Amino acid sequence: MNIELKSFKHYQRLSDETYCFTANIYVNGIKCGTAENRGIGGETDYSSDRRIGSDELIKQAEQHCLGLPSETLSIGDRTITIDMNLCSYIDNLVDGMVKAKFKEKDAQKLRKEMLNGILIGNDEKYSKIGFKIPLNEVMTKHPDYFQKTLKEMLAKHGTNGNRLLNTNIPMYFLN
Repeated sequence: MNIELKSFKHYQRLSDETYCFTANIYVNGIKCGTAENRGIGGETDYSSDRRIGSDELIKQAEQHCLGLPSETLSIGDRTITIDMNLCSYIDNLVDGMVKAKFKEKDAQKLRKEMLNGILIGNDEKYSKIGFKIPLNEVMTKHPDYFQKTLKEMLAKHGTNGNRLLNTNIPMYFLN
């Protein structure tokens, strides 16, 4: 069974204890309901959109989710098991969509930062060695200086799992 959310709208400013969102529910490619959460800590609400066959599709989705494995969460020294249901399944879909949205925003920021500097770090944080002119100009007009600076910065900052994050530096500068 394929359960999807479409027309997803996340309201970050209204998200307090939970994600505030609205979405349409599709089961096996057919729009059959809506889901929403007000972001104040309550459970996600979902319902059929009352079209012909929608109630049955929602019931099938509920039954399908009840057959899925439980989730185990670790909070501090406690372990909590949550039985799967359609509400939890929707929450997992929302969590993935919100995280993907933030990941894309972070990637856009990194791509912009790469235009003017060398970025060295990991998936959580990085250091930027900036230049007053765009990076491609530095590489073109001052290749020896750029290569020397790059190697020095990698030697200094490229430790403990840190790496060069730039995707716009040709490999020959690393040799």
